[in-house]
Order: sequence, then C-alpha cells, then structure tokens
Amino acid sequence: MKLRHDIDKLPPDKIEQVQAELLKETVDRVYKKSGYYRSLYKSLDLNPSDIQGLEDLTKLPFTSREEISKNNWDFFSVDREGAAELVSTTGTTGDPVYVAMTRSDQQRLAYNEEKSFTNAGAQKGDLFFIDVTCDNLFIAGIAYYSGLIKLGASVVRVGAQNIARQFDLIKKLKPRGIVAVPSFIAQMARRSGDYGINVKDLGLQKIVLIGDSIRNEDFTLNPLGSLISGAFGNIFSSTYGITEGQVSFCECRQRLGLHSHPDLVLAEIIDDEGNPLPDGETGELVLTTLQIEGMPLVRYKTGDITFKISAPCECGSNSLRIGPVMGRKYHRLKFKGVTLYPKTIENAILDVEGVENYQIEAFTGDDHTDHVLLRVGTSRDDESFKTMLTERLRAKARVSPKLEIMKPEELSKKLFNGGNRKAITFIDKRSV
Repeated sequence: MKLRHDIDKLPPDKIEQVQAELLKETVDRVYKKSGYYRSLYKSLDLNPSDIQGLEDLTKLPFTSREEISKNNWDFFSVDREGAAELVSTTGTTGDPVYVAMTRSDQQRLAYNEEKSFTNAGAQKGDLFFIDVTCDNLFIAGIAYYSGLIKLGASVVRVGAQNIARQFDLIKKLKPRGIVAVPSFIAQMARRSGDYGINVKDLGLQKIVLIGDSIRNEDFTLNPLGSLISGAFGNIFSSTYGITEGQVSFCECRQRLGLHSHPDLVLAEIIDDEGNPLPDGETGELVLTTLQIEGMPLVRYKTGDITFKISAPCECGSNSLRIGPVMGRKYHRLKFKGVTLYPKTIENAILDVEGVENYQIEAFTGDDHTDHVLLRVGTSRDDESFKTMLTERLRAKARVSPKLEIMKPEELSKKLFNGGNRKAITFIDKRSV
C-alpha cells in the first residue's frame, strides 16, 4: 500500500501522475481477481493495457448498486477466506451489499479517517466520543475508532445512548470532541434545557458530523446546520462517507467543500446520460476506489447528487473537493409541477419549533403522479401548529404535502423499524 500523507500538497499534475499509476493498478487487479469485472471487460474487449492515464477513465463502464446486489460475491477480489472482515451497507435503499476487507484495507480505512479527522482539526491527545454503533456490520463506527487511534487521540465508544446518559458521560469524562449524526447533535441542543444544561458549557471543542448534509449548495448553513451552530458555536465539520467505497470526504477548517484523499479515490460528476460534468455543475457522484484489495470498485455510481471543485483550497490542499450532497438521484420527486429532493422538505421544517423528528413518504397517487406524506413527531397537536407547518412548506419548499402528526416516540419506532442502525427518514413507495 502506497499511502502518502503529503499527496494533498503536491502540484495538481503530480497528484494526477500518482492517481494514474494507482488507477492502472486497480484496473489490473479487478481484471485478474474479480469475476464480475473480468467477465465484463472481456465482453467489451477491454484490457488493462488500454488504461494508461486518467484520460482513459471514461473508456471504462460504470458500476451500479443493482449490479453489485445481483453479483455481490463476484465483485470480491479475494477469496472469502482471505477477508479479514465483512461489512455491509444499511439496506435502507434495497438489500444490503456486503463488502470484503483485507487487513491492508483496514489499514487504508484507518489512514483515510486519520486524514479526515486531521482536516477537521482533531489532534493527538484529544478525547473523542464516538456516538455511533461500532457493531452490526457498520463500517463507519470502526473507521472512526481506528482513525482516531492512528491519529493518537483517545476514544470512548459511547454508541447510541439516550440524551440523559450522553450529558452525564460528557460531564464525567470531559471529551474535547464528538462524532455523531447531525440529528443527534440537534436533539442534544433541543433537549439541553430539560436538564438545565447550556451546551456551550460542556467544554466541547470539535464536532465531526456524519451522514446528513448541514450546508446548502453555496456552503451556507441549512436549518439543521444553523440549529447546531446556534447551540454549540462554529466548532463542527461535516463528512461524507460511503460503505461500498470504503472512503470518506471531510471538510477542512475553511468549510468550502469536502476534501477527497487523492491516493484513495477518484471522483467524477456525471449527468443523467453519463457524461462527465465540469466543476460547479450538479450531477451524480461517481467513485473509483484506489488501493483496495478486497472489493475495489471502478466508476461506481453512488446515486448521490453534488458537484466537484478542482481549484486549490485556501487551506493549502490541492485535493479535489465535492460540495454538500443535495439528495439521492432516485429520490428526486416531481410533486404537482415542482421538482425537488426530500432534503428540500427537511430543510423547510427542521427549524420549526416543536418539530422533534420526521419521516417523508413518497407514493404514486390515483392520478399516477408522485404524492408526498410528511409525518412529523411533536408534542403539539393544535391547528395553529399544522397551519404554521403548511405555510412554511409552501414558502420554503413550494409544496403542500399531506401531514400526519405523531408523538415523537411513536414516530421513532417507524424511523428505526426492524432494528435499522440509521433512521429511515425517507420511504419510497412509488410504483416504477
């Protein structure tokens, strides 16, 4: 494994040279070791020797989530006995995909997160709470754990504890940092008053947010980010990670995009026809993993909508960045003449006082068009609250979905139905 901590500081042409060599190694490996890619490339009369540089990347076909689901074991580039660990996706968007990781892949994962946490300002000696699960085939929890340890920080594997337990542990152990999903940090902000706590008095210096976006397309804070900022101050950084790619992107202290790690991944943005898009244009994120042994992926269509930035960052890094993820391609809704993503609805309601949790359900109506049901968890159930929600949705999202008001604890059961490790905030019941 050729890990280079200085690669982000190299001139762009030198970064491309390193990536070109690593791309050739990846293509050669999948051709020799992966039954799926070998069969596919032979059917297209493609040989590893056809790939000499990054300009040849577009010669290679895309890989889809559906293809991995159908041919999961054929994507492995090691025998199952050669895998040190198996992890999986959550299964919230279909059947789980299983990913094989070798010991080298585990080291690569730790290096990835060491760099991400360094971007976020974490340092040797920091004590971090990891407020996500480290079991249940979840790659992220163990990635954060190993990355922080590699950095020289200390960790407490708190997991998904309730708010009272969380505050109690923070007061006793005094961490400098927390790794958590934004909705959990937002819940801490909302519930702190119930326990007589001012969160700014907790001594937290760094919060690394995983999962949901906290920024708009122009990098300003969305309502979820604003809620967190108002409570904790500007001490947080956002990340984007994907299990299948065994990789994450993380904001630096400039907070103007999520940095890639050039020796671990190649990122493209494509339109609906598969054509590469230039900087700043919104499309689907496509990833080619580098230096993975167990299950390398070539031109994997993530389904996530964002844009890329190739210009050097003010932090001094020359690594490619991506913008905030605006939604999932297949979650795109066309509701009464308005095209939007579920994130648009979420942004419209998150800062409404009284909204504690939510779930969006899309379905096909009798008129054969998209319809939306919005479930809102709240302790309020008065008409003025419903009217306020409706008006906010019309003003911010330009839609008026059907509303269903529920108790927060009842809605929480739906969000984590079946023991899901992530809250299911969007359900797609639309007919194809």
